[in-house]
Amino acid sequence: MLSREIRVRLRAALGALPPRQRAVVHLRDVEGLDAAEVCALLDIAPGNQRVLLHRGRARLRQVLEDYRDEESA
Repeated sequence: MLSREIRVRLRAALGALPPRQRAVVHLRDVEGLDAAEVCALLDIAPGNQRVLLHRGRARLRQVLEDYRDEESA
């Protein structure tokens, strides 16, 4: 289970993403929709959905890595 602090940081990082990245990450990783459903809901191409998801997840991953580095310092 994630600590409360990590959840707070991830929530803040998700909120700080550009709107389209935030929407794609939220729909895929929070709501559990598949790629086709996200594309249909947001009216975007599959390639665009993949790029937005990759960039959003990369930013969230960086937040986790930064947290881990802070904790180990």
